[in-house]
Amino acid sequence: MQNAARKLEVAANIAIVVVACVAVMVLIRNYRASSAQPPTVKTGAQFALKNANWTASPKNMVLAVSTTCHFCTESAPFYRTLVEQCRRDHVKTIAVLPQPVKEAEAYLKGEGVSVDEIRQSPLSDVEVSGTPTLVLVDDRGVVRSVWVGKLPSDKEKEVLKKVSS
Repeated sequence: MQNAARKLEVAANIAIVVVACVAVMVLIRNYRASSAQPPTVKTGAQFALKNANWTASPKNMVLAVSTTCHFCTESAPFYRTLVEQCRRDHVKTIAVLPQPVKEAEAYLKGEGVSVDEIRQSPLSDVEVSGTPTLVLVDDRGVVRSVWVGKLPSDKEKEVLKKVSS
């Protein structure tokens, strides 16, 4: 009887070690997958927004935001100022969101951000790795400047200066 109990105990210990090893491997694989960043749009590259009419304006400001991004919502007062500055300087504004256009329109309207155009696109398709992201694009669709995240006041001033220059 003791021999059978001993064998059962050894088998249980082996099973626990195997399950623990499998769990660790799954956690490591999931961590690596979640920490991999998708490509980020680069200055000098062609901006990947399909069917965009870049020639309508010498400069175009793309606001890549999401209705579920609290940093986007916190940045809304700056975006209102930015959109006003863009209008004065004849810079076209385009909001790109992963949500459907109707949902995006309601969100932007609720935040008081009135852009020229709203587009729905997976952000990875336009090489945006996180929201909010601002992208200044020229009339040929070439990225001239990129700002990522909730911007501090000095970076907000930089954005407004680039729009005006």
